[in-house]
This record gives sequence, structure tokens and C-alpha cells, in this order.
Amino acid sequence: MIRQFTLIILALTIFSCTKKDDKAVVWIYTSLYKDTVADVQPQLEKAFPDIKVQFYQAGSEEVAAKVQAENLSGKIQADVLISSDRFWYEDMAEQKKLMAYKPKNSEKVDPLFKHPEDFYITVSFPVMVLAYNSDGVTEKDAPKTFKELTDSKWKDKVSIGSPLASGTSFTTVAFLVEKYGWDYFTSLRKNNIIAEGGNSGVIRRLQSKERPVGIVLMENVLRLAKSDPRIKFIIPADGAVIQTNVLVLVRKESDASNAQKVADWFFTEAGQTALTKSFMYSGNASIKLDTAPDFSELLKTAKPWSREFISKTMKEREKIKDQFSKIIF
Repeated sequence: MIRQFTLIILALTIFSCTKKDDKAVVWIYTSLYKDTVADVQPQLEKAFPDIKVQFYQAGSEEVAAKVQAENLSGKIQADVLISSDRFWYEDMAEQKKLMAYKPKNSEKVDPLFKHPEDFYITVSFPVMVLAYNSDGVTEKDAPKTFKELTDSKWKDKVSIGSPLASGTSFTTVAFLVEKYGWDYFTSLRKNNIIAEGGNSGVIRRLQSKERPVGIVLMENVLRLAKSDPRIKFIIPADGAVIQTNVLVLVRKESDASNAQKVADWFFTEAGQTALTKSFMYSGNASIKLDTAPDFSELLKTAKPWSREFISKTMKEREKIKDQFSKIIF
């Protein structure tokens, strides 16, 4: 009797493990924050109980490096990619590594932030702004424009993430070069700007007052509203830099229906709300980010995206990084 009972338990265990292992797996490679991933993953698995959603989370440049390494080895594991380097995705689309797909409800996203042939679509909008530590810089004295950072009064006081390590920092550098030219960065170098790591590094330097002024994502400042209210942000009068967290499907020979379901979910109210919890603007204008200025107001002064700018920056991507390195480092 005991032996029979043991065999039954063993059979149930094997059946259970087999069922679990038989789940379809969808891999998402993303630069979304770890706490955003922790919030999103159980929601996806609840929405799709027959799909096991696996995440690889890292910075945009690390995500790109991993995908490129996998591509060279002959197989990209990722099914869905979500990160902020729109120019890299343009390149991926040209290489025919992406699958054209129009997620459900994505029609609410402005065409300005989509690939014209549906190879990618913006799922959320981070925004690059100016920030300062109010213990070291008063609101009155804080810089009001990116241009103002070239003033000698800000020597030894400013930092930014490196475009070699951060996709959002690269986009910011590309826009500022387009607006002010490379002389702007030569002036920043004379002011001993620090360009190192990503946005988290800028925040650490703001908090320690090593560099009490920074060019950083607004979401990083909003996350500190309760824990460190000394850190404030300013929407630059010469235009905040609108970033794009882009979602794509990797082109594969296998069935993509599960990856498509996951992509669709990110444009549901639940998916878009999850992203606004990370203090990013939703691609759906009806879902508001209550702790920040209205997105439409930012668009009035921000330098707009255009196909010409995207194409030019994609082609000059490495040249921009090299020139930045020569000037700043």
C-alpha cells in the first residue's frame, strides 16, 4: 500500500514537472528597471498562464551587446526587446532581424514614434532633463537650459551619463550635437564635466554633491521624491530630450504568436499603467503621469524626432561616440 502510494506521488510529481516544463517560453530582453520587471512579470504570467516569461534585464548598451553576440553565434534567444536605443533598432530593421508587427491598441501611439513599416513601436517615454541638489544649488540659481551649462559658473559641478554605456545618454548627446554642434561639448569639457556610467551614476553624484547639477532622466529624480527630496528637476527651456523605450519582436522561423500576445499586453491599460509606475510617460495619451508636467507641454519645446534625424544618427552612431570620447575623455 505504501509502495503504491509512493508511486502515485512520484507520477504526480513527474506530471507536474512535465506540465511546467512544457510551457511555451517567451524571452524579453529589456533595459526597464528591475522593480518594473518585478511588477510586470507576474502580471504577464497571470494574463498568460500557458506562457513562461523570462527576462534578461540590463542597460540598453548591454542588451544590444548581448543580442549582437547571440546573433554572431547563430541564434538570438530573445523574442521581445524593450530598450531605449531607437537608432540601434533602425539598424536591426535594416538587417532584417526584426519582425513587422502592429500590437493591439498601439494605434494610440503617435506615428512619430513608430517605425513606418511597423518594425518597432515606442511603448513608453523617458525624458532627459536638468537636475540639481537643492542643498548645493538654489532654485533661483539652478541652470534653466542645457546651453547654460557651458557657463564658467558651472565648472566642476555638472555630470552626465556616458553615451558609450547608456542609450538615453547617447540619444541626448545626438540631439544636443544636432542643436548646438560639437563646440557645445568642447565648452562642457572646459568646465570639467564628468561623463561616466548611466543615469544612476549621475544621481549618486547629485546626492553626494560631488556634482550638484546633472543631465539625467526625470524618472530617476521622481523616484527620489520621498527618500531624497533635495534632488529637484527642471524642464530645460531649450527643450527636454524625449527618449523612446522601443518594443520590437525578433524575427524567427518559429511561431511568434506567444511573443505577439506579450507585445499586445504592453499596450493594454494594465501594461501602460505598469510603465507609468516607473515615472515614464505612457504611449497612450489617455494614461497620465500625474507627478510630472503634461507630456503635450514637453513636446512644445522638445526638438522633434524626424526620419532624417534618425537615419543620419544611425549612420553616424560610431562617429558620434568616437567624437564624444575624443572631446570629453
